Amino acid sequence: MNRGVNILIGEKIRNIRKSKNLTIVELSEQINVTSGYISQIERDLISPSLAVLKRMAQALEIPLSLLFMDENTESVVTIHNDERTKIKFSNINVDLEFLTPFERNGEKFHGLEAFFCKLPPKTWISNNTIINDSKEFIYILKGKIECHIGNKVYIVSKGDSICVPERNGHLVYNPEDEEMEAICIISHTAH
Repeated sequence: MNRGVNILIGEKIRNIRKSKNLTIVELSEQINVTSGYISQIERDLISPSLAVLKRMAQALEIPLSLLFMDENTESVVTIHNDERTKIKFSNINVDLEFLTPFERNGEKFHGLEAFFCKLPPKTWISNNTIINDSKEFIYILKGKIECHIGNKVYIVSKGDSICVPERNGHLVYNPEDEEMEAICIISHTAH
């Protein structure tokens, strides 16, 4: 078990040192150890003392705790603007631009979906009532919507948000003469 921690520490030290454009010799001079000692630490051949780790963290300008944090980069996903999945469904009047990884085979990414959408002026989002088995959160970036839920109409303007509980049928309308832009998040609950 201790060996696993050392591997992470050695790799982290090497990656951080390289990201700061420091050579092993420069780091060794700053913390008053030999370059061979740092090389052995980075290759996980030896376990450094806490005093040495503290000096390394200070020289690398990082919190000491960063060296002991577990890394789980498996679930980290970056989606660049030009790589977003864009979808047009036949039953709704908006194009969806997914901000989270697009769901495939029914798998949910961290239990939520987030997407950017635009609704044309004087347009209903759908001709049919929308019913989700999940909570839906809408944040208005531009314009205004009317969210019709049951007998109530909620007006949601730029900067406002609305959270619609699961299984609440609703209709969304853009009453304005300009396009509405929003970020929508659907939070999937485990069943």
